[in-house]
Amino acid sequence: MKENIFIEKNQRYWEELENLISLFGKNNISSIHFNEIKRFLYLFRTTSHHLGYVRTFYPKSNLEKYLNALIGNAHHHLYTVKKNPWYDFKNFICHTFPQKVHTYFPFILSSFFIFLLGILISFFMVIHDSSTSLYFLPKDLLDSIDFTFSPKEWDYPLMSSQIMINNIRVSLVAFVYGIFLGLGTIYILFFNGCMLGALTGMVFLKGDLLLYASLILPHGILELTAIFIAGGAGLILGKSLLIPGKYKRLDFVVKMAKEGVFLLLGSILFLIIAAIIEGFFTPLSISPIIKLFFSFLTLIGISLYFLNPYKQRHPL
Repeated sequence: MKENIFIEKNQRYWEELENLISLFGKNNISSIHFNEIKRFLYLFRTTSHHLGYVRTFYPKSNLEKYLNALIGNAHHHLYTVKKNPWYDFKNFICHTFPQKVHTYFPFILSSFFIFLLGILISFFMVIHDSSTSLYFLPKDLLDSIDFTFSPKEWDYPLMSSQIMINNIRVSLVAFVYGIFLGLGTIYILFFNGCMLGALTGMVFLKGDLLLYASLILPHGILELTAIFIAGGAGLILGKSLLIPGKYKRLDFVVKMAKEGVFLLLGSILFLIIAAIIEGFFTPLSISPIIKLFFSFLTLIGISLYFLNPYKQRHPL
């Protein structure tokens, strides 16, 4: 009698799993929607628990044979899902990374404000007294900059790779320095903000601000977003050391470091895309207005990308 109640309560899960097994058998894993794969994994785990329960309370029953065969059929497809690298990459890009950004957005926003503070302080210092730019930028760098920005004289592929490597280094350092109670991350964000603010201040005084913006923003929006995300990951690491909550400190640090790595990997992908834009789009001899419009589209695209998890959780 109790077995019949158990069957009646859970049969819909088994039937749904059967349907998904049939779907997987007829289609390539790459053509199946992520939500169906996610549901399949959930049903596989649930049915596995049901099988363990049946083996304990209803051994050698027809129900045990049925569930054992069902799990066996599902296991083949489970192996396919877990071993498909394209699925893992697609899942990370389309779901895991934007969901992590949404979850830890307060830390990323804090990272942005720290960076912004550095920009504002150095910018206003420089436009008040240009000599203060030496506090933030090396003299040889300032001497080498042509504030008229003659793009034809620049080696864009080389510059692109160098800036990408530097920004990846900054992102890694911003994350790793979170181990110093978050203070290292705050320093990296603030100092790099000061560098950008000082450079912008010098352009404001000596150069063409519109041209400067058209050379910086097309790739810069992606680059800065990536740095803010990496900085947020560093702040998460620092918080886990300061406030472990109900967890043991070491366990919580390890747990949050793994979360931070997800954010860091996503930010590195952003930096690679930014480097491609800088190498192939920025050098184009087109109007600065077009480049700024492209920058605006980039900002809209990033916003829509990160809003997707929110829309999934809060449908209209």
